[in-house]
Amino acid sequence: MTASGIERGGGFAVDPALLELASISSTAILAAAATDAWQTMRSGVAGLLRRHGESCGENAEPGLLERLDEDAAAVQAVAEDDRQAARDERADALRTRLEDWLAEHPRGAAELEALTARPARNVMHVNGREESTTYAVMFGTMNVDNRDTGRNDRDDAS
Repeated sequence: MTASGIERGGGFAVDPALLELASISSTAILAAAATDAWQTMRSGVAGLLRRHGESCGENAEPGLLERLDEDAAAVQAVAEDDRQAARDERADALRTRLEDWLAEHPRGAAELEALTARPARNVMHVNGREESTTYAVMFGTMNVDNRDTGRNDRDDAS
């Protein structure tokens, strides 16, 4: 351990806050694997790596993005009921890779945090008044058919 953090391979010192960020980020990244959010997460990580100088040349050692793709493919390959276990299996290795990356690129921490921070909890309030009909959908699609069926609901109340 150094005065500024924990000694990592290659002589880089990582601040304990960056170690925590690596842990949180690895969980968030793997949570996106095998979901509709994966391509957005992958694009965000790819942009982050590009901005901080990670190259992905033909002769380069497999980089972080390639390994993330392998992780996502492995999670996608298992049955939906087994995906959390697959994510858990890969979390430690990804955390270590992120720790190493942050040791080399500490200026990327704020971007990684923004990319993998839990989104604010989505809340929707829908208020219907008196005899109004109110519809709402937060995510997805809603189809509403309000064609007159010839039935008068008020006549049924008598």
